[in-house]
Amino acid sequence: MTNTDTRNDTPTSSNRAVVRRFVDDVLNHGRLGALAEIVHPDYRYIGPDGARLEGLDGLQMLVAGYRAGFSDFHVAVTSELAEGDLVAMTMMLTGTHDGEFDGIPATGERLRLPLAVVTRIEDGRIIEDREFYDTATLLAQLGLPPTSSPSM
Repeated sequence: MTNTDTRNDTPTSSNRAVVRRFVDDVLNHGRLGALAEIVHPDYRYIGPDGARLEGLDGLQMLVAGYRAGFSDFHVAVTSELAEGDLVAMTMMLTGTHDGEFDGIPATGERLRLPLAVVTRIEDGRIIEDREFYDTATLLAQLGLPPTSSPSM
């Protein structure tokens, strides 16, 4: 389900554009230099299982970790909804686990992980992400027992 608001000058459409730029430039193309332009200095991340990180440095480490662990890392937006300062997206993360990821050596397994992210925008930049995915699914696809839970 995609928000069909076609007005390009609304705060909602601007917020969606910021999040789309993050997905395209940072996640899919690894342009970490764009983080300072689109992410607020007081950024907060809350991940599955309550994992937390703060600031641009923490986010940069998180993104770099995914990209190092999965050389063909890609995120496809499957639906989005925006209202006020919030943008919610469902996505499909894909990649081949051919590098170390969160202390887990490469398994060579292909990952196809559905996830959802609720992003809050402040002053035109991303200030908070809450990410939801099933860590058991991630570990099973990598051929690992559920007790190997990654900290991300």
